[in-house]
Amino acid sequence: MSKYLYILDSGHGGVDPSTGKYVTAGKRMVKDGITFYEGVNNRDNVKRIMAGMKKEGLECIDIVNDWRDISLTERVIRANKIAKDRKCVYISIHSDANGNGKEWNSASGIGTYVYDKGSKSSNDLAKYMHQELVCNFSDLAKDRKIKKCEFYVVRATSMPAVLLELGFHTNHAEVQLMLTDEWKRKVVNAVVGACNIFEVKN
Repeated sequence: MSKYLYILDSGHGGVDPSTGKYVTAGKRMVKDGITFYEGVNNRDNVKRIMAGMKKEGLECIDIVNDWRDISLTERVIRANKIAKDRKCVYISIHSDANGNGKEWNSASGIGTYVYDKGSKSSNDLAKYMHQELVCNFSDLAKDRKIKKCEFYVVRATSMPAVLLELGFHTNHAEVQLMLTDEWKRKVVNAVVGACNIFEVKN
């Protein structure tokens, strides 16, 4: 049993199985033969991260586990309810976008976000997470640093929390990398590695 339960949040919705349509407005790039839905990619990354965590003996749960676009409030309610019974960590998985979401642009890279008035534990988590991301992606992606934010899921959760932006799906070259097994393996290695460090140091 790990010291913490790792709560994974696959940001935004997926595809409605009854219609085959993506359910979240925006949060996509369909252009030049590329079809990318952020929520679908997030779900795939979370699935892979959870498999990696389980191999390392880290307990984890998918707070969404559904194709629907669960509200931020509901995600936080679910997480805080679980955290009443044991120590938890919240990790929200996303990809980033820039511009109008319809045209490619040059913004790229990976960033880690933490609440600007967050706890020491949240800041420690962000530090470990970002150092592992930089270590894994130094040859592939721009380092967009750790950034302070007031995103609801990191502000309102009652546990150490971070939000990860794992590449820009509005960058033509980067979105193609984001869909590869190599990129996804690096995501898993970084997140699992950071959680292993957090287990030992916090």
